[in-house]
Amino acid sequence: MGVSTSEIPWGRLPLLGLMIARMSTSAWIGAATLFVVVGVTEVTRAGFDSATKDTLVAVRFPAYYAFGWTLVSCGWIGSWIAVDSAWLPKSRRRSSLILLAFALLLMTVDYFWIYQPLLDMVTPPGQAKPAMFALYHEASKWINLVGLIACVMATALLNWPRLRSAEIS
Repeated sequence: MGVSTSEIPWGRLPLLGLMIARMSTSAWIGAATLFVVVGVTEVTRAGFDSATKDTLVAVRFPAYYAFGWTLVSCGWIGSWIAVDSAWLPKSRRRSSLILLAFALLLMTVDYFWIYQPLLDMVTPPGQAKPAMFALYHEASKWINLVGLIACVMATALLNWPRLRSAEIS
């Protein structure tokens, strides 16, 4: 009844890795874009006082980083598993691994050295912000933009169809 390990089609593992990489990186681009759209709408919309906005920073951003780390890490692992995939040329695989590792590095730097100090500046909610708040906020926006661009580039490399050898000439 059961399937022995000798019957598992390990030859399809790279294709599974590629599918995971494509799905997770695409999902992160959509999730991050939605997060930014919702976040900008909340901040620019009338009706939210300073304390509410500060509370939203403390509530929403941990999920942003958790989802980002999870999805981009799955994309990196999937790209790594796709080592022998006939659907992903070595140069695109290598480039996507580098871009996704760069995005993970940026996300880590942003979380520990930018978001954590920002969180301290808005805790307790509603207090006056120190002068450094604007600098940290700008840095966070730019580092997240660069990380998202790296993910978009990696996703394009992962999803772009491979040309047949007859089409290359």
